[in-house]
Amino acid sequence: MEYALFYAAGADALPYVAADDNIGEWVDDVVARGIAEFGMRLRPDVDATTVRVRKGELLVSDGPFTESKESVGGFDIIDARDLDEAIEVASRHPVAAFGRVEVRPFRHWSDAEPGGRIVPAGLHERAAEARQYVLFVIADPDGERLDDGADPAAWVSEMDGRGVRLFGEALRGPEDATFVRRRDGEVLVADGPFAEAKEWLAGFDLLEVRDLAEAIEVASKHPMARGGTLELRPIWPFDPHEDHAARDEREAAEFGVRLEPHAADVVGAIAGART
Repeated sequence: MEYALFYAAGADALPYVAADDNIGEWVDDVVARGIAEFGMRLRPDVDATTVRVRKGELLVSDGPFTESKESVGGFDIIDARDLDEAIEVASRHPVAAFGRVEVRPFRHWSDAEPGGRIVPAGLHERAAEARQYVLFVIADPDGERLDDGADPAAWVSEMDGRGVRLFGEALRGPEDATFVRRRDGEVLVADGPFAEAKEWLAGFDLLEVRDLAEAIEVASKHPMARGGTLELRPIWPFDPHEDHAARDEREAAEFGVRLEPHAADVVGAIAGART
């Protein structure tokens, strides 16, 4: 059964200690066990771009969809026997020792192909051909009510045809989320969603596009841009076997500084190109 593991600091986060980071060992283990499908680190939430459509107007802003401390910093997709194995795997991830790991099962559709995978085989070995963004699909009670013609399958078909969507799937609801933390050698497990907010993560897609402008255009066409919120997060590549202290020191200056173009500038350029 496939699960998504989402990594975040959490409300009770401890300081990150690079010397204690064993991510390389964790990756080697899940690969050796044959349960690893795909994983990515994400740029800090200052590089997020939020996309909504309200009353036909495209609304794009810098930053994540929520101001909580629960911004996702990365994810893995694993194929575990059951929830118990997924929790065991999550508990040994280095983030569990200072932050938290949220385990979320994917939705299973009655018409799904038997034995089908969410992540295409071999995708983790494929070199990126353009800029990659994770598109988080956020359910928002304040979003517009979607009509019967708002079919996500049509969006999926279009984006697959354009070659900008590498994979994606809906998640089961927040009531099926499981928190996993490790404190003082003890594994702490709790049920519930990852943020105390009215919005919740309903699914995600991995996009490969020319630039942020195309990512915004792709997101704006998703039905949930009207019925909820879309958050674009650029991928932040890293080598899990690199010296973590050296990486932490090298990247320290990038936290808190937006490296993505500002949303207003991108939308302005798009509007100018259309006139």
